[in-house]
Amino acid sequence: MRPEHWWFTIPLRLRSLFRRPQTDRELDEELCDHLEQATDAYAAKGMTREEARRQAQLDMGGIEQAKENCRDARGVNWLADFIQDLRHGLRLLRKSPGFAIIGVLTLALGIGANTAIFSVVYGVLLDPLPYPDSARLILLNETTPRVGVVSVSDPNFLDWRAQSTTFSQLAAVHAVSFNLSGISQPESISGEAVSPNFLSLLGVRPFLGRDFDASEEKSGAAPVVMLGYSLWQSHFGSDASAVGRTILFDGRSFTIIGVLPRNFRWVEKVQFLEPIGTWLATNPEAADRGARGDMVVLGRLAPATRLAAARSEMEGIAARLATQYPGDNDEFGVVLRPIREAFVGDMRTAILSLFGAVLCVLLIACANVANLLLVRGAGRTREIALRIAFGATRRRIVRQMLTESLVLAAVGGAFGIALAVVGSRAITRMLSPEMLMGATVTLNPTVLVFAVTLVLLAAFICGLAPAARSAKSDKHLQLKEGSAGTGTGASHNRLRGFFVIAELALSLVLLAGAGLMMKSLHHLLSVNPGFQPERLLTMEMDLRTAQYDKDPAIIHFWQNALDRVRAIPGVQSAAIGTNVPLTDSHGRGDITIEGMPLPKPGSYPHPDFHSISDGYVSTLGIPLLQGREFVETDNEKGAPVVIINDKLARQYFPNGDAVGKRLMLGQVDPAKPPQWRTIVGVLGDTKMYGLANPARLEVYLPFHQAASSDMEVLVRSRVEPSAMTAAIRSEIAAIDKDQPIFAIATMQELIRASVAGRRFTLILLGLFSGLALVLAAIGIYGVISYTVAQRTRDIGIRIALGASQAQVLRDVLGLGLRLTGLGLLVGLLGAFLATRVLSSLLFGVASTDMLTFIAVSGVLTVVALAACFIPARRAMRVDPMIALRYE
Repeated sequence: MRPEHWWFTIPLRLRSLFRRPQTDRELDEELCDHLEQATDAYAAKGMTREEARRQAQLDMGGIEQAKENCRDARGVNWLADFIQDLRHGLRLLRKSPGFAIIGVLTLALGIGANTAIFSVVYGVLLDPLPYPDSARLILLNETTPRVGVVSVSDPNFLDWRAQSTTFSQLAAVHAVSFNLSGISQPESISGEAVSPNFLSLLGVRPFLGRDFDASEEKSGAAPVVMLGYSLWQSHFGSDASAVGRTILFDGRSFTIIGVLPRNFRWVEKVQFLEPIGTWLATNPEAADRGARGDMVVLGRLAPATRLAAARSEMEGIAARLATQYPGDNDEFGVVLRPIREAFVGDMRTAILSLFGAVLCVLLIACANVANLLLVRGAGRTREIALRIAFGATRRRIVRQMLTESLVLAAVGGAFGIALAVVGSRAITRMLSPEMLMGATVTLNPTVLVFAVTLVLLAAFICGLAPAARSAKSDKHLQLKEGSAGTGTGASHNRLRGFFVIAELALSLVLLAGAGLMMKSLHHLLSVNPGFQPERLLTMEMDLRTAQYDKDPAIIHFWQNALDRVRAIPGVQSAAIGTNVPLTDSHGRGDITIEGMPLPKPGSYPHPDFHSISDGYVSTLGIPLLQGREFVETDNEKGAPVVIINDKLARQYFPNGDAVGKRLMLGQVDPAKPPQWRTIVGVLGDTKMYGLANPARLEVYLPFHQAASSDMEVLVRSRVEPSAMTAAIRSEIAAIDKDQPIFAIATMQELIRASVAGRRFTLILLGLFSGLALVLAAIGIYGVISYTVAQRTRDIGIRIALGASQAQVLRDVLGLGLRLTGLGLLVGLLGAFLATRVLSSLLFGVASTDMLTFIAVSGVLTVVALAACFIPARRAMRVDPMIALRYE
């Protein structure tokens, strides 16, 4: 039919949705009407009646083609046919409960696992941040070749804001903490000191109260605070009248001016916001350009500005500041990154790798179900042949078969979504709040749309090949095969073999990934952390109230606390220190070593500084390699002393004579006499930044000579460490009831937390690879079992002619080995490519580790042979007399 006459069919197609199928007589009548309308249309253009009728018939492709067109356009009620196919599919499932259960469970596992992992992918990587136009939000940090990414100094931020034109706004964000007192049990809460335009830059309005104003950016402004939603709920019972009241932070009174929205997120935990002016009033040292505490800068790109242009401009500004202030900005550059990267953290690679793995599981499940449908379709050859013989078109057969696979996929998808609800909750429990970065993992509408898409995709993948195969076969041959019972031909077996090879290959890829992660985690947990973690409890305290603003008061509190804790029954030893291994906490600075040529600015040794008490080394279990540890006489009245770690000793004292040498904290100032400290000991290296990261240069100072209000309390106990918490808290409260203890954890828990990301990936990857292995074993079992059933007559003849059971076993296992070998070959090629994605997650093992690949290939081969052995054993026991009568 010509395109200009397509409008003839529109009302007919609309009417066909809810009308019964037309009879041939009705079709002929409507065909005549159609011909008359087309003839009238051409006659109106000046043709004779005969020419018009001939042209109308030509447009319609002849009378018979016209009938078919009418059937397609008007006479076929596709909605009724679809409902009929659905009912037929459900009846077939009820008649074959074993097939239905296996198919539904297989697809449920594949769809459920994918939906659960996608809920994590969406929540962490794709869910829009709760800020308008969040793609234009950029985080800025300073960077230096020696250390990498560092915090921004406040004077540099002010210069950035004054000189930048590519950002419409810039705001400083400094991590801060307060002790919340005046309640039954004091707490340490975390928040941010921010520029007054911080919330407006994000596009966020307070839930209650007002935002900060510009006057609160300057030092000396009245202390005000905006509470986080959860803090407002827990401490003020969601009372709107909390706005305007006061709250005690570090013993100071702050006026509450507002409450943050419930869904407010930041890259760190935020329980409150304070204006940066209030923070500057209590931290005047931040006005020093060389002071880089814990500040980042948030910017919003100006309209029509690209990130590359902003990066180029900021690098130019940083270069000018380095020239203008060489002492403080030497070798300091700037790094820009979209805010989404900060929220994702290190989770992107792990989550995407797991998503790829679970898609492989779905493909394996679909291949398995497609094999089941092929086998089931082979048993329906006579039915299909009869349908074709009675006039069913090949398109009609394909549509029916796809509808049946849709029924199977839909039921499997329903169970899969139920599994995903449970699975997503389990995955969320496995992820720490730090790993989730405030993301919400739920089965939201987007995830459910994804699940429905998976159902449709699974139905198509599972049903297409069986449907095409059923519709393609010759009806006469099918009727002949159906009566003879010979089953299907070699092409069917090749297709089923292809599916098995694909299953085995994908399974090998997953097993290789799981094997590499397992080996990596084993290597990581075998790393010597540099201390003894058994029965060791850690907790943090920060003396922020006004009575601890002088060193004598700070030292007195800590010494009193140590004496009390050491006297608790069950405590073997106790100590304090500013940093604890594996927590990434640190304080760094330059040192000058006596007798060495003065380095150029920016190239001084730059170790971590630790202020520790006597007993720290023995409590933590760090090996003492040379000299001694600190003792009680290393106090404020004693000679300045220092302990260094082995890495620093080997790098700067290669002759092994570090003890007795001297160094100075900071760089030499010609205007001041040097303050030398004598090295009294050398300690073993510790893993401050995680087991996978190398040790850094470390310098230890006696806490009497380097007092700090923020310290970690370390307790080695003779009993379960966590049982000591209540007693320790009681002793601290006896000294000062307003000082909270927080971040309580055993050292074993810190070790587990340091490898939590890798452990999470390994557990899920191992689970998915195990599921894939089971599905692949079922797949190869099904193919070999069906092949044996097909060849029962041939096997019986061979046995009757003298073939031994060993020969029959060898033949059947040989088929399984050929399929397995091809699967291994394809899988190894895929694994070499796919496992490169895991490189950043591995430790101590290459992504192409041959031993791992050989081991998982062996496991897959053994499982495949075991799956083949059952049908092979059945073939060995074929009775020739029964087989010759087999039909």
